[in-house]
Amino acid sequence: MKTLLLILDGAGLAAPCRGNAITSHTMPFLFQLMKDHGYAVLDASGPAVGLDNGVVGNSEIGHLTIGAGRHVLSTLSRIDRAFSTGEWATHALWPVLAAHERLHLVGLLSDAGVHGHWRSMVQAATLAARSRVKSVVVHPILDGVDSAQGTAPALLAELIKALQQVPGVTIGVVMGRRPFCDRSGNLALTRAFATALTGACEHPEFTSAALKAHYPKPEAEFPPHLYPKGRIVGVREPVLLTSHRADRAIQAARVLAESQPLFALIELDGAVGQDRAFFPARPLDSGLAFEFKAHGLNSVRIAEHCKFPHVTYFFNGLNHRVEGREICIPTIPDTTFREHPEMSLSDVTSEILGALTDDKDDVIIANIANLDQIGHLGDYALAAKAAEHVDDAIDLIHSAMRGREWTLLVTSDHGNADLMMDGDGRAIGSHSDRPVPFIVVAEPLGQFSWVEKTGSLANIASSLLTTIGVTPPPWMAPSLLKPLR
Repeated sequence: MKTLLLILDGAGLAAPCRGNAITSHTMPFLFQLMKDHGYAVLDASGPAVGLDNGVVGNSEIGHLTIGAGRHVLSTLSRIDRAFSTGEWATHALWPVLAAHERLHLVGLLSDAGVHGHWRSMVQAATLAARSRVKSVVVHPILDGVDSAQGTAPALLAELIKALQQVPGVTIGVVMGRRPFCDRSGNLALTRAFATALTGACEHPEFTSAALKAHYPKPEAEFPPHLYPKGRIVGVREPVLLTSHRADRAIQAARVLAESQPLFALIELDGAVGQDRAFFPARPLDSGLAFEFKAHGLNSVRIAEHCKFPHVTYFFNGLNHRVEGREICIPTIPDTTFREHPEMSLSDVTSEILGALTDDKDDVIIANIANLDQIGHLGDYALAAKAAEHVDDAIDLIHSAMRGREWTLLVTSDHGNADLMMDGDGRAIGSHSDRPVPFIVVAEPLGQFSWVEKTGSLANIASSLLTTIGVTPPPWMAPSLLKPLR
């Protein structure tokens, strides 16, 4: 038996409403599958996936949970717990940083906890002061993508209020996230970020009026401003990046590391190794990838470049390679998403169709990125177009599987395009906390029955193993399915 796990990134499950781009109108084929075959409703946020209460899910923790078959403590939760218990305060890197006259903290001013959280900046500043770092300068990177557009003024006020309790801390450069978070390889944009931090250009003074005047432009594009009496990053002064997820920080880190002693909360490939990271990765030694290897099953991972680490590194339990072959599709520049909400979906679909006809493959793990990447733009009409493209792709894939004795599993890693507007009609481009669907289409029909129709992303692994005839290990969250023969 063979199985395709199709992960529709950013496809939450909700009743039809204003701002929901994932409905039977935009995705008629997907909803017909749900009607014909039934589906389970899976939690993808909060404690069910290793996050704190009220924290929305994200692609990293979603794919990690799916691949692990159990909930794994998120990096943000690790950081918060280490601060609360005092473990972080005793880290050997603090004396290293205290040997410098000044430390610069750079992090996302976000309350979403997807790539970073403003709370981590406050915690790091607090511990730096306790470790006798004489001067700490915090450089907030405005979000407006993971956190809701328009929340920057309130979050900045909250950050400043919290930092007032920490001696020796000042605010430095304030700017939008676009040049910091780029992962497309646009080094000119990233070098503009580094230049803004190190002050090789003139900055206007930051004022609340300047930020207010910037709207309705995205706060992610807010140009660099220097806070009153703030400081830029000086020659060879150390910088600590407070991102807790690597993908949006690696490019900026590599450029910064060219001129500054660089530290981070996590490892950043090619820029910050374990020796300069407070919370290096803890790779898992079990999960779906290890089960595939143990049972001699050949798998293939397929995704666009922007989501490729999610079906490999994160799905593998923070291991770069366990087994299987990998197909990475180039992602179009994010600056062209508005003109091309289909992104590189046709190429992803073609690779999936090719894998379905390859007798060597037993399992396909594929990610379709559109509903998340386009959803982040906060444009309902555009997200609806992306949904239509995704629905067409699912139809093509399903048709290709007929008569080939493949089982199709369709799910998501978190919500996004299901919530594109708030109650007042304002655009939302951040993740939602809504659950996700889990659809099982077996070929031939009637091979499995539902044991449960509720659960979390952790139940997907054992359910997938059930569809390929492998008994799930007892430590996995239980399967939602049972074979009928």
